[in-house]
Amino acid sequence: MNKCEGILSALMTPFNKNGKLDEKVLRKYIRHNIDHMKADGLYVGGSTGECLLMSKEERIAVLEITKEEVAGKIPLIAHVGTLNLNEACEMAQKAEELGYDLISAVTPYYYPFSFADISKYYNTILKETKKVPLVIYFLPTLSNNKISLDEFGKLFEDKRVMGIKYTSSDVFLLERLIQKYPDKMMWAGFDEMLIAYASYGLRSGIGSTYNIQAPLAKKVIQAVENKDMSKALKIQHDMNDIITVLLNVGIYPALKECVALYDSSAAAYCRAPMGGKTLGKSEKKVLKNMFDKYLSKL
Repeated sequence: MNKCEGILSALMTPFNKNGKLDEKVLRKYIRHNIDHMKADGLYVGGSTGECLLMSKEERIAVLEITKEEVAGKIPLIAHVGTLNLNEACEMAQKAEELGYDLISAVTPYYYPFSFADISKYYNTILKETKKVPLVIYFLPTLSNNKISLDEFGKLFEDKRVMGIKYTSSDVFLLERLIQKYPDKMMWAGFDEMLIAYASYGLRSGIGSTYNIQAPLAKKVIQAVENKDMSKALKIQHDMNDIITVLLNVGIYPALKECVALYDSSAAAYCRAPMGGKTLGKSEKKVLKNMFDKYLSKL
């Protein structure tokens, strides 16, 4: 298995009711992903980790705690992306110092950055680190910025840019990237489209819902490899039933509630304004029913 290949959970960040980082629960999340979900790795400090709601110091603390708790059991990718390029470089340097296997950064977001801006962003992060490889986090629907096939090629000219966390429904571009740059790694970014990515040859994914359904994702990949598409589609249907419930409730609060169903001591909150409110009895009942039907035996 290549570095960070397989099904990786996008690690969540737990907060207490006052919005403070909960280190004890973070360690429980990590062990849950290693011991119960059998995740092949962790993507630390990304969107699922509520990184945009955290300070640089808090994000570095999560990197440190995760590295210590994992203790080399599985590979780690540190997401260091932020609009403040100086802070992105500081976090990248810290991740490299800690011994993370890869670093990753979402494309600069919100403003309509040019490709020259995007290229400078990644090149600066690479310049300010020494050897650690970098993964582009491609999320065009939320970042408000796109990268073309040829522009990806320009970024790939630096050999330390080893691949893409591809969170886009544009499977045409995906196929073109795979065909033109076969030596680059690609991680499927939309859990609900895993079977589609896998049918194009991807065997790795990074996702929020793998915190509770990584074993199902692995079964989709295995079924596609075995050319059993009917089985793969059935499992993807189950995964999407789970995802539908999560989205209806509110994905990040719902995911945290589901992890707490595995271990009640792992209860935690999202940081405001994420989540909006505490889950009510009816929402918890819906999640418990879904958990009992699909997840309790994983």
